[in-house]
Amino acid sequence: MAKAHSRLALQWMDNDGRGASVLFTAQRLISLEQSLRKLLPANLRQGFAVAELSGEDLTLMTYNTAFAAKIRQFQPRFIEQLKADGWPVTTIRIRVSAEPRTKHATKPERLARTLDKGDLDHFDQLAQSLRPGPLADSVNKLLAHHRKPQSTK
Repeated sequence: MAKAHSRLALQWMDNDGRGASVLFTAQRLISLEQSLRKLLPANLRQGFAVAELSGEDLTLMTYNTAFAAKIRQFQPRFIEQLKADGWPVTTIRIRVSAEPRTKHATKPERLARTLDKGDLDHFDQLAQSLRPGPLADSVNKLLAHHRKPQSTK
């Protein structure tokens, strides 16, 4: 029954001048959003929505600053792919929304793994071969951090 009502509502919107315009805009934004989702890793696909396409400016809405930072890394790739797909996008703006559009927005999955003894041994060898300076300091700081006894929770 709900599908029948949805179909009737869409037919009504399609027949009405303003409704057809709203429907066309919604279909364009959904199509754009689907194109962008294909370019993202699975853990980021639900973290944004296409808010507006105005001329050559595309505005994306994210649900927190962590998603916004990750999405910003994909901007050049987005623009390149959208141009290849025929979308006239030259600028992408990213806004952070206070309230998620969907309950499916999740925190990005942590992709880092814990360093094991072999990894730490390799970093130790690297530290010994480096001249004093910022890189050597960073490697030594990494080693000190990961060789601390981990507290149990």
